[in-house]
Amino acid sequence: CLPGTRIQILTRLNHWALTSKGQVFWMSGMTGTGKSTIANTLCKIFGDNKILAGTFFCSRQLPACREYTKIIPTIVYQLAHFSQEFADALVKELQNDLDVINQDVPKQMALLLNPWKAIANDKKLAGVTPVIVIDALDEC
Repeated sequence: CLPGTRIQILTRLNHWALTSKGQVFWMSGMTGTGKSTIANTLCKIFGDNKILAGTFFCSRQLPACREYTKIIPTIVYQLAHFSQEFADALVKELQNDLDVINQDVPKQMALLLNPWKAIANDKKLAGVTPVIVIDALDEC
């Protein structure tokens, strides 16, 4: 977003990310209303705050970004870079099935959920709110 624009929604979303118990913030609106611009700006803010754990920007224009089967493996990869604890738990999960990234989405979910559950009570993550931004899901 341009400096000085979208302040209200950016403030609201940043506040949600830093303080909310809510697990999902769903932003919707008509085509061309700036949702992707807001998402990009939020990624910068969340990155600066060290809470951006992963992103996926869907796009009909880019073949690699319109495959919904790429979302979870991409997020998992980024989470492993965000959290060493997640990465360690992921290695254990991958020992069960190395080819899981090429399988259907429900099976891919195990790559995301099982390591996350394994580290959910890790003291190193206390107070950390990892944020994942997925934009333009309707374009996948």
